[in-house]
Amino acid sequence: MQSAPAGESMRAGHPVQPSQRMPPLSALRECLSFQADEPPQSFLSRLFGVHPIAREARRSFSGALAELAVMESLSALGSEWTVVHSVPVAGHKQDDHRLVEHRVIDHLVIGPAGIFTLSVESHAGQALWVGERTFIADGERLDHLAKADETGRAVTRLLGSALAAAGVALEIVVTPCVVVDAPATLEVRQRPGRIQVVTARSFSAWLTGLPRLISPTVLEEVVAVAVAASSWPSSPLDHLDTEADAHERRAEFERLRLRVSSARLRRLLWTGLGVVVSYGAVIVNLGGLTALELTSALGR
Repeated sequence: MQSAPAGESMRAGHPVQPSQRMPPLSALRECLSFQADEPPQSFLSRLFGVHPIAREARRSFSGALAELAVMESLSALGSEWTVVHSVPVAGHKQDDHRLVEHRVIDHLVIGPAGIFTLSVESHAGQALWVGERTFIADGERLDHLAKADETGRAVTRLLGSALAAAGVALEIVVTPCVVVDAPATLEVRQRPGRIQVVTARSFSAWLTGLPRLISPTVLEEVVAVAVAASSWPSSPLDHLDTEADAHERRAEFERLRLRVSSARLRRLLWTGLGVVVSYGAVIVNLGGLTALELTSALGR
């Protein structure tokens, strides 16, 4: 897999070059932000395995796990595939006293099987049901499909215009993908048009198993246009990290994930110890009974 940033933006008055664009990892950033305001755990809390994640950060913690699972899946793609991170599809400007907010695609994937937009959604442990126009998670109807369709249309329009301007004669087809992490079940009753709903674990295998639709020569031209900053709206994203910043955030999150695993293990150990002590107390009590009393107790 080739990783290529896209889009040029402004940060603190200085242009952020395409080579500095990193994956958004929005949930991971939010989780660490919540945790930064959380006081350190006490010795007893650590000893008894109290959950180290603040309650308001637990949803974003799950989302961060989904983001990292997708990143791992993308890293398994071969060299024919290019991944463009944090692609802006709408600018952020003042227009007739109206503020137009930016929108950013998590990942744009381009390869032999076509062009794919990825929207990462966290639904760990949930039952998912997908219909032609419906996405339901544990009984709650969500708008993932509508957002994915809107994103796919935006990329089709923007990338199509950029290719035409570059003289590349290609009618592109963009496949929007909703990538979900670790659901309990995923039932796709009816495929929602051109949108694909795939788990993070199976995404790379599904993608590489698709038939080739773009020749190597045309693919090279498409990638060259897709990674150009001029192909996308300028968007002053204030959350862009340098590579060093991104690695530090990942390392901080990994330390947090280790604390969560350690706390879970301690809770299991205390639970197991409680069971052992309870059985021990029962055995000790039974040991003090006479044979007649024991027979009578067991016969009740």
